Amino acid sequence: MESKQHWNYRVLIVDDEAGIHTDFKYMLNPNRRRTLTAALAENFHDKVPKHKTDFLPNFELLHATSGEEAQDIICTAKASNRPIAVAYIDVRMPPGIDGVEAIRRIRQIETDVEMVIMTAYTDKPLPEIVRDMKLLNKLLYIRKPFAPEEVQQLTLSLVERWNIQQELSIKQQQIVTDHRRLEVKHQKLETVVDAAGDAIALFDSEGNLVFANQHYQQLFDLTEEQLRQMSPAELKACMRARFQTPEASQPGQKLLSENVKDVVEAFGKGTQSEPRLLYRSITPLRNDQGESTGSVVSYRDMSKELDLPPTDVDMLRLHGELVAIPSFSEIVGENQHMRQMFALMQRAAESDINVLISGESGTGKELVARAIHYNGTRKAGPFITVNSAAIPESLVESELFGHERGAFTGATTARIGKFEQANRGTIFFDEIGDMPWVLQAKLLRVLQEQQIQRVGGAGDIPVDIRVLTATNQDLEAGVVAGTFRKDLFYRIAAFPIAIPPLRNRREDIPLLADHFLKKYVASANKSIKAITADALHLLMQYDFPGNVRELENLIRRAVLLETTELLQLSNLSPHILSMMTSQSLLSSLDSTGILPFEEVERHTLAHALEIMDYNVTKAAQALKIDRSTLYRKAKLYKLRGPSR
Repeated sequence: MESKQHWNYRVLIVDDEAGIHTDFKYMLNPNRRRTLTAALAENFHDKVPKHKTDFLPNFELLHATSGEEAQDIICTAKASNRPIAVAYIDVRMPPGIDGVEAIRRIRQIETDVEMVIMTAYTDKPLPEIVRDMKLLNKLLYIRKPFAPEEVQQLTLSLVERWNIQQELSIKQQQIVTDHRRLEVKHQKLETVVDAAGDAIALFDSEGNLVFANQHYQQLFDLTEEQLRQMSPAELKACMRARFQTPEASQPGQKLLSENVKDVVEAFGKGTQSEPRLLYRSITPLRNDQGESTGSVVSYRDMSKELDLPPTDVDMLRLHGELVAIPSFSEIVGENQHMRQMFALMQRAAESDINVLISGESGTGKELVARAIHYNGTRKAGPFITVNSAAIPESLVESELFGHERGAFTGATTARIGKFEQANRGTIFFDEIGDMPWVLQAKLLRVLQEQQIQRVGGAGDIPVDIRVLTATNQDLEAGVVAGTFRKDLFYRIAAFPIAIPPLRNRREDIPLLADHFLKKYVASANKSIKAITADALHLLMQYDFPGNVRELENLIRRAVLLETTELLQLSNLSPHILSMMTSQSLLSSLDSTGILPFEEVERHTLAHALEIMDYNVTKAAQALKIDRSTLYRKAKLYKLRGPSR
C-alpha cells in the first residue's frame, strides 16, 4: 500500500452552522488526538494498537454552508483531481435542499466519497431519516452533540477505508488493462506468425505442442486443438508418417547447399497434390540458467527453388536484391527514425502482407502507402483510396461492393465498387480508426474470404487485393475500449509502420522546406533561390502540430507572397509567428512589449483559482464574474488544479 503520508485527508463538513468548522478543526487536531490516544493507552494498559499512533495526519477541512455549495465543492474537487475522501452532512440546512437531497446529488457526481449524516434526532434510526434504500449504501450517521473521540476514530477509519479502496481499484484496473493489452499483443504476434510463409510451431520441454500457426496446421491437415491433444509420442509418429528423407537423383550429388542440414519431403494425403521438399529448422529454447524450456520448429517450402539449378537460384536471388531496392524520393528525411521507416517500407514492398501505417495527421501516411504500392509486386495494378470516415452509412455497400442494375431506386446502371476497382492491385483505407462499426465487419469479411457480392447480385465475385490502412489513432487502445474490432485489428496490423511527427525530426525541416520551396517556385514561375537564416531558424523552433502538410502549406503561401530572391521571415504565416513564446522573438516582433489580452486573462484566472484553492465558486466571487463564465474560461485555457 502507498505510504499514509501521501493519502487523501480531505474532509468536507456540510452544515449551516458557522462554528462547526472550528469544532471539527479542534477535534481533529493532531496534538489533541495524540493526547487522547495516550490517555486511552494508559486507561487500557497499553492495549491500543500501535499502528493507530504511528502516524497522525493533518486533515484538510472544507466547509459548505448549504447543499448547493457542497455540490459545487465536490464537482470542483473531482475536476481538479483533488477528491473529497469523507463528507459530514447535516440533515437540516434551511433554506435550500436538505442533507438527504445533498447526498443524492453528490453521489451523482462522486460515488466513492464516504458520507456521514449528522442529525440531532435522537428517536429516529437512519433508515427513517433517509428512506431511500439506495442512499443507505456506504452511509453512516452520528448524533449531535459529538464526542471528540467518536469523530476522531470515525474519520480516521473512513479515510483509511477510502484510500485503501482507491488503491485497490487502481490496481484492479491496471490488472484488467494489462491483461487486455497482453491479449492484444499476443493476438498481434499470432497474426504476424500466421502471415509468415513458413510453418511454425512451439513445443514445451516435454515435447507437447504449445502453439502452431496456420501453415503448420495445414501441413499436417490438423487443427491446433487436435495437435495439442496429441501426446509427444503421437506427435512424433505423425511426423514420421508425414515426412521422409529425400534422396539425390545421382550418386554423390548434393541435394542442397551444405548450410541446409535437415531436408524432409512431405508426402501422403495432404492439402498439396504434389510432394514438397521442406527445410526443417529446430531452434532450442533455454532460460537464464541454461535449462531447456522447449523448442521452435519451422518448415520452409524449398520446392520452387529446387526446380532451378543452384547457380540459377543464386543469380535469381542476387538479381532480386538489386532490383528490389525501392525508390522513395517523394518522402524526404534523413533522421534516424525515417531511415528505420524506409527499411520497413522496403520490406513491406517486397511482400504482400497487410500494412498498418500510423502517424499524426499531416505526416504523409497516404504518401507512404503509395510508395509501398508503386515499389511492390502490384505496382502494375490500380491503387484505390478510400476515406473510411467520409462514406455515408447508407452508401457503404454501393461504394465498396458496387451494385447491379435495378438493385434499388435510382440504380439505372450497374456499378463497380472500390474492391473490384482495386482487383490485382492495392486498396488503401485512410483513417481506418474512424471507420463505422458496420463497415469494419464488412471489411473483415472481404479480408477473410477474398470475395465480394454486389448489391442486388446473386453470385460471389473473387477479388485479389492487397490492403493498406492508415490511422492517426491508437487502435490498440480502441480495441481495449471496445470501439474497434479486435479481429479486424489483428488482420490489418500484421506489419505496422509508424511515421514520426515532424517535431521529433526537426533536423529534416530544412530539407523539407527546401524541397517544397523548389516545388512551388517552379509552379509559381518565381526566382526565389533560398530561405533566409532567420526564417529557417523560426521554422526549426516551431512544433508543427499539422506536421509535414502544415509546413508544405506554409512554404506554398510564403512563395506566393515573396517578391525577392530570398524567402523572408515576414512572409511566413502570422499563426506560426504568434505561436512562438521566446522572449527574444516577442521583443523583435513587438517593440511595445505589451502582452496580448488573452495572456493577461489566462494569468489572472490561474492566479485566482490558485489563491482560492481551485474552488470555482469562491474564485468567481472574488473575480466578480459568473461561475459558468469561469468554468468556460478555465476549460478554454486548460486550467486545472494540481494532482495529488
